[in-house]
Amino acid sequence: MNEATSSSDEISLRDLYLILKRRSRLIVGLALGLALLTLAFSLLWPKTYTSQVVVSLSISNQSSQGLLNNLPSLSGLAQGFVDLLGTRLLANQLGEDNPTRFYKARFDEKRGLLFLTAQGSTAAEAEARAGRILEVARKYLDRNLLEGAQSNLRAALTQARFDLRAAQDGLKGIQAQLRTAPDPVASNPTVAAALEARGTDPQTARATNPAYTSLSLDESRLRSQIAQLEARIGTLTDFLKQPEAIGQLVNQSLLVQVLVPPAEPLRPSFPRPLLFTVVAGVLGLVLGVLWAFVLEAIGPREPQAK
Repeated sequence: MNEATSSSDEISLRDLYLILKRRSRLIVGLALGLALLTLAFSLLWPKTYTSQVVVSLSISNQSSQGLLNNLPSLSGLAQGFVDLLGTRLLANQLGEDNPTRFYKARFDEKRGLLFLTAQGSTAAEAEARAGRILEVARKYLDRNLLEGAQSNLRAALTQARFDLRAAQDGLKGIQAQLRTAPDPVASNPTVAAALEARGTDPQTARATNPAYTSLSLDESRLRSQIAQLEARIGTLTDFLKQPEAIGQLVNQSLLVQVLVPPAEPLRPSFPRPLLFTVVAGVLGLVLGVLWAFVLEAIGPREPQAK
């Protein structure tokens, strides 16, 4: 009797076929209904167009004075722009209360590529917004690199002034020693040989007064160093007063290549009526089959023929 019960509970392929055949109207109707409903919503839904800009970023340090060697990291600046996209700072520059609604940014550090995406209700609006975010990104990079270059200039100016004070103090000390130096005496070959053995310049060692000669050479060296430092301080001071010139130097260092410029898209990115309709039809078909089996399971069973 158990064998008869278990055999009656088993479902064959023919039983599945009969269930699907009996519920075919439900299955087909649900699939077509969901597909048509999705198609209608897709056609009536406002279209969204997307324009993407791809920018290659790199820095070329060609400054002979080394003023651009310590600029901020380009990857850090690009990622900083991505992180600032949802802040009030960029919202004001982009002219949007919520920039993340229309704009997206992503930086690929491995390839050095900055991806800027803009959306609009029309193709022309998407292109205009893509151009706007590209301009804002370029100004952001230029501004931060300019501040880095000015910081380097100020640091170099401070170091030059510190070196100038040290050289001036050293010159004063040498001049004081020269005023108290003894009168020249005859050269002593023994002393000269000893000084040469210790690495002193031969001309200084063989002078009538080696100490006086050495101090005089140090004085000349410091005077030359002071003159160079004063010239460098003057150049750096004038350079800091010319932000346009610093900006040109930064522009020569920052290499921004627009690989994919802003352009009008040919078709909307959302919605996609054909794709959505096919997906909805398949989903409706799957749901219809599952619902058919559920109805067959909970419905009353037909009495079996004896």
